[in-house]
Amino acid sequence: MNFVSRLSHNIITGLLGASTLFAASSVLAQAPKSNHEGWYQVELIVFARKDDAGQEHWPNNIKLRYPGDWAELKDPNATIAATNPDGTSPVDANSTLSAPAVDLTKEPFYLLPAAERQLNAQAKRLENNSRFELLFHQAWRQVITNKKASKAILINGGQQFGQHQALEGSIRLSVATYLELQTNFWYSQFDVNVGQEVTRSWPEIPLRPNYASVNTSGLSLDSNLELDQALANENQQWENGNFDPNANNAATETAAPEYVTRQIILLQQERDMRSGEVHYLDHPVLAAIIQITPYTGSSAANTSAAAATP
Repeated sequence: MNFVSRLSHNIITGLLGASTLFAASSVLAQAPKSNHEGWYQVELIVFARKDDAGQEHWPNNIKLRYPGDWAELKDPNATIAATNPDGTSPVDANSTLSAPAVDLTKEPFYLLPAAERQLNAQAKRLENNSRFELLFHQAWRQVITNKKASKAILINGGQQFGQHQALEGSIRLSVATYLELQTNFWYSQFDVNVGQEVTRSWPEIPLRPNYASVNTSGLSLDSNLELDQALANENQQWENGNFDPNANNAATETAAPEYVTRQIILLQQERDMRSGEVHYLDHPVLAAIIQITPYTGSSAANTSAAAATP
């Protein structure tokens, strides 16, 4: 581990207090005694350093892609759209039904309640520190098996920019001699598109495979960028002489991209891990903390084989 990596690791270790962080580049100890395929609880934190985001020019000749064999993390409390018995939509397009109850002891890839996470205190420290931007913190359970049968897990979080979020990509977990982690996610920074000249050419960001567009009557204005975009749209309509304050902004928004890419930082790493330990993936800007713990719930042993089937 070089000096920069050691310094970064020491800062994070100090910030997170009592947690023991194992740098992902460290040499692992003795091999496990048996095959470790089975159920695990996974907890992942991804964050960015605000101070360092603009200090380096990151390569733009990068390839962004989602694997074809993916799985999504699901909300056990999500609602589902109501349908008529014949499969058609009801008159009330906003009708929803509560999703069926999910047994989190046997169903993989469902987000766990915050009370069942083990790294809440660490995530809170990152969230409360102005130097960092907390992009993702979730926990779930899954069967971890060999790499051939494993699935890439879609990861996204942070602020929304049109069809994209600041953090997107995937991770893949598998087991051979050790637990193995592959990260394939990127941190994108955007500017509102006001017709400015783009000085660097970045690759097109792929739309995540489970993306579902939301039909809204306008921008949510949850950020300064969204406010700037709304004002730019309104000014353009005034200039064209067709401003209608009650009109839907959809036509204006589709005329040109809402945002232009300022920078993309890609984090692709492959690391061996030990279960039960907190591991830190080091990077100058985008970083991750992950803990994978064997799960021995009452239903896990009976459903391992079924859940592992691709």
